[in-house]
Amino acid sequence: MVLLSSTNSKPAVVADSTGHLGSHRVTVERTSATRWIWPVAVLALCHAQAIASFQILNILIDPIKTSLVISDTQFSLLQGLAVAIFAALLGIPAARWADRRSRRNVILVGACGWSLATLACAFVSDFGQLFTARIFMGIGEVFLFPAALSLIADLVPRGQLSSAVAAFGSGGPVGAAAALFGGSWILPHRADLVGRLPALSALEGWQMAFLLCGLTGLVTAALLLTVQEPPHRQERWGSDSSFVAIRNWVMTHWRGYVSVSGAMLCLALCAFATAAWGPTVLTRVHAVPLGEAGRMIAGGALIGGIVLAYPCGLLVDALHRAGHTDGVLLVSTALAIGLAALAALAVAATETGVAVGAWVGLYTLLGLPTVLAGTALPMMTPSPMRAQIMALHLLLMNVLALSLGPLVVAVITDKVFGRPTAVGYSLACVDVLACGLAAYLLLTGGRAFKSSCSAA
Repeated sequence: MVLLSSTNSKPAVVADSTGHLGSHRVTVERTSATRWIWPVAVLALCHAQAIASFQILNILIDPIKTSLVISDTQFSLLQGLAVAIFAALLGIPAARWADRRSRRNVILVGACGWSLATLACAFVSDFGQLFTARIFMGIGEVFLFPAALSLIADLVPRGQLSSAVAAFGSGGPVGAAAALFGGSWILPHRADLVGRLPALSALEGWQMAFLLCGLTGLVTAALLLTVQEPPHRQERWGSDSSFVAIRNWVMTHWRGYVSVSGAMLCLALCAFATAAWGPTVLTRVHAVPLGEAGRMIAGGALIGGIVLAYPCGLLVDALHRAGHTDGVLLVSTALAIGLAALAALAVAATETGVAVGAWVGLYTLLGLPTVLAGTALPMMTPSPMRAQIMALHLLLMNVLALSLGPLVVAVITDKVFGRPTAVGYSLACVDVLACGLAAYLLLTGGRAFKSSCSAA
């Protein structure tokens, strides 16, 4: 028999008669029902701050374009490629640190990094400077997501894993809402802010938005000092997190990873494309005032984060308890179909109100792919490899989904349709194709996913 000990819990037998420690058979409560809530809440705040720092750019498109004199295609590089560069360079080293050392400290370094990069965005004067500052924004996803999801998987009992990941994931939509609402509010109220803080008089409204976002990020980073690092859980794969062990694991279970990671990449591409250009569709195509567009999109993001993300995790946990080990894939498939349907409705609707409602509804669902990917991939990966596997997935997500999503929409708008007001058609094409491919991969990958989960 094998005994495991963990923070705030007594050692307990967790192996079956074969001595295997599959995550689906672990019954020990690795921490008490209340002690894991605060760490997950802090991680959710960090997630919110990371997404706010990243997405505040999306509500400031036209003011920044006017100030720096850049095109839609150049702006799409700020939204995607700039952030992906840092992820491509440091993703795997950061994940190896997380798999072997303190994941809390990895996240702390990342939180300070992206907050300082956001502050730097407030003082740029041309495209090159803003692009450079955005490169360092990539430290957010590189240092946050793999380490946070690995930490949560070792901190939270398996029966509550999806719910905990959903609580963490809900920070994304909340952060997006804060960025959209805050950015859209600051622009028309710049004069009031300067009146109260004359030192800000040299900054334009969009620069003030970056400044305030960066300062709140540093405050959030300080909260990480209250989080204790749980021990890495040891399973049948021991503590082997070498490249050779990871390669062998992935090669053995490649069908599952192609299906699940591929589908999540498609959903992420839809999310990044819509987050980048959704607000612009409302203002440019449907003539919604910037402030109103910000409030509408922010409201949708809040609904997604508060009303939908956590229940989504509860639903996946309930399906798992009912014997549907592929419940996370079933929910993901339904999400892909729903996103595609809303995108099609948004461009097919003849009534402006219906089209706007469809775009806002689509935006409401954008936080769910994070919850579902953060549940599915750790389920099919041994504990010592989780951070690095997630880093590989995030590397692909940054290089493909984050870089291509906003860029493809901009290129289709500029080169295919040839007019800025066609951005809604461009976005709908990308969303429908990406979500359709995601649904196909999820429907055909269930058996491989179950096999990987059983072996992990």
